[in-house]
Amino acid sequence: MKKILFFLILAFNVIFAQTYTSEYYEKQAQILRNLDIDPSFMSDLIFVQIREELESKHSGVLVNSIQNFSKVTPMIRKVLAKEEVPEEILYLAMIESGLKTHSISNAKAVGVWQFMQATARNLGLRIDAYVDERRDPVKSTYAAANYLKNLKNEFGKWYLALLAYNCGNGKLKQAISKAGSDDLSILLDSDKKYLSLETRNFIRKILILAFLANDKDFLLQKDGSLMNYALSNDFVKVDIPSSVALKDLAQSANIDLETFKKYNPQFKHNFTPPGNGYYMYIPLNKTAFFEKNFKNTHFKKVDTSIPMTKIYVVKAGDSLYKIAKTHNVGIEDLRELNKIKKNHLSINQKLIIPIKEDKNAKNTKSKNHYTQIVSR
Repeated sequence: MKKILFFLILAFNVIFAQTYTSEYYEKQAQILRNLDIDPSFMSDLIFVQIREELESKHSGVLVNSIQNFSKVTPMIRKVLAKEEVPEEILYLAMIESGLKTHSISNAKAVGVWQFMQATARNLGLRIDAYVDERRDPVKSTYAAANYLKNLKNEFGKWYLALLAYNCGNGKLKQAISKAGSDDLSILLDSDKKYLSLETRNFIRKILILAFLANDKDFLLQKDGSLMNYALSNDFVKVDIPSSVALKDLAQSANIDLETFKKYNPQFKHNFTPPGNGYYMYIPLNKTAFFEKNFKNTHFKKVDTSIPMTKIYVVKAGDSLYKIAKTHNVGIEDLRELNKIKKNHLSINQKLIIPIKEDKNAKNTKSKNHYTQIVSR
């Protein structure tokens, strides 16, 4: 058996040497070292066997993340560098969410880093009826970096922090205890199953994306512009007043509202939260224009009360126009509330319908069981 393993590893090393340049090999070895993984892990039999399959399945995540979230990637990389954590942690976020700021898992984890509400609040992120800072790529990355640094301090190695991020501290401690080792190859043993398949493949996927991101041939083959994904795209954080319309703030920075919302996904509504002011992000090249207009603009306060809503289930024959007319609401209000871009609706699709408050009615909420929007 040992001879068979030896020849398999030897064969892989020969193939690897023929396929990859020494420069690319060294880049991969450095990625492993950055995560406290011995470079010999590249010869791990299971990793060798499933590497091509993982590349085929998950390379699209890398390409899509770079192409569609080019504004988010530099923001995350900058925070990771500032917090002095391995840059490879960026690929953890790609695996978790594809860098989608509005990503929501089946377990209700939200944002780029897929934080559960309790964890996010413990890390200092604000979540309420007005904002969800799990969607803020800057604040949530600071939170993720601190969380991972705490895990690294607890377990001693970065790859163990990544494993714990996926499966939890308790399960990782149990796995290390059963294995009698914290060596990565041992913990990922597919026969012993010290960790779940999801967790075993979690770190493998991170490594695959990190390897591909440093493979010039792969990037050029997919799209030459991907080579520039690490270029700086600086944003600045500016203080803004409470209870003002986002469209007015966007206009003051000479940014269209849709783009503004991409820069600031933490807002749940079209206005800033009430209270003592808040913040927003704008591109660095818009700063001078914003500062000039901001000083000379009187921002009108808007109503920040959150509308009461009900759920409507789409039936055969329904259209946006018909539903809006029946419930006495604007079509654009329906589009905005339900994030609908096209006119097509599906039967049994659930729509959030705003309810106009009848100030003359008594006990309206209890009679109709209205529900307040807390998150989307």
